[in-house]
Amino acid sequence: MTRELFPPVAVFDNYWATTLAFAGSLGRRGVPLHFYGSGAGRWSRHCTRRFRCPPVENTAQFLPWLSEKLRGGEITRVAPTTDLIAYYMSRLRDEFPPEVRRTIAPLAEIESCLIKTRFAELCSVAGEPALATAAPDDLNGAVKAASDLGYPLILKPKSHLVVGSAERGRLINNVAELRRCYRRYRVHPGQERLAEIHPELCWPLMQRYVSSARDRVYSVSGIKDADGGVLVASVSYKREQWPPDVGVSTVQVACNDERILHAGLQVVDRLLSRGIFEIELLADGDRLYAIDLNPRAFGFVALDIARGADLPWLWFRLTVGEVEPVIKQSAQPALEARHGLLHFLKRAAGRGARRATQSRFEPPDQAAPRVSISMLGDWSDPLPMLISHLYLMRHPRSFARAQLLGRRALREPVAL
Repeated sequence: MTRELFPPVAVFDNYWATTLAFAGSLGRRGVPLHFYGSGAGRWSRHCTRRFRCPPVENTAQFLPWLSEKLRGGEITRVAPTTDLIAYYMSRLRDEFPPEVRRTIAPLAEIESCLIKTRFAELCSVAGEPALATAAPDDLNGAVKAASDLGYPLILKPKSHLVVGSAERGRLINNVAELRRCYRRYRVHPGQERLAEIHPELCWPLMQRYVSSARDRVYSVSGIKDADGGVLVASVSYKREQWPPDVGVSTVQVACNDERILHAGLQVVDRLLSRGIFEIELLADGDRLYAIDLNPRAFGFVALDIARGADLPWLWFRLTVGEVEPVIKQSAQPALEARHGLLHFLKRAAGRGARRATQSRFEPPDQAAPRVSISMLGDWSDPLPMLISHLYLMRHPRSFARAQLLGRRALREPVAL
């Protein structure tokens, strides 16, 4: 298929790394990119056209609007950049063209990935039990469950559906903290319909705390075809994250580990039949626990692209019926992706912050100096990159804002 015949891809705009990565990957190859809504991506030099749309977070407005655009043929392909977009695509799966539909996971699979209680029930690694969890829906049940799990424990949303992405979770050290923090989450404005479908998501998940969560969280990321299986997969680990115990990666380092790769793909094969994926594995001694599975693009997708696994481009080629053979990547361990501004501000915040967020773990193959790339855009397309960084500085619940306001904010969970 020539560039002139490439079908356009709808990108629902925001300020996040996944959107900018899709813009850079597909735009460089001449794929028409139609940006909907507001954000930094619409200022990309790769943006072909701009359109308005209802707020993505408002399910009652957005889902019927997207359905209408799909039925009318105005939109045929949607970049899977966030949990909500992946969920909506799956909900409307039958309304996509057949060649695109085969790249979209069924709703049951998406829900099993995005709803952590379902994920915990279904996943285990090499016969090991899943990390101990509990899902009470009242305080008395939570206190009882905590006595079985033991302190400290992790309190976090069962899913970012319904409650939004600002709720990252927190470490609970004793029953007094649990009584203070255990509560029904506020439904994110616009997601009331999702709360009606999944009322259990309004209550937190409790999970056994493993101290190596600050140090040894690996990721296996890649893309899977419905018929051909996994086309490419990479291993990396979080060197730095925020918040420290339940956080999003701010420095992700490439590595090569066949054991981790095999374990991650074992879980992916059990839960997800197709699409871009990233599964997190927590190493506790010789044990591995699967703790999260993202059935869509992820924050450090730029790292995979730099390693030769251009996941947005592979995804696009699958949507036009071009199935790629299995790709064997060359070893490139001396490479890391940084959330540039956040990494700089954390360093500037002082030594205490570094101790709080930096991994003490370095695999043996990481002794060599690493080449760093940006997670959040790149200088070949500077305007959306700069706008996204400015947004992080201004956003009231961002890590960047917390650093500017002082170290006291380090104790509170914030959004990236």
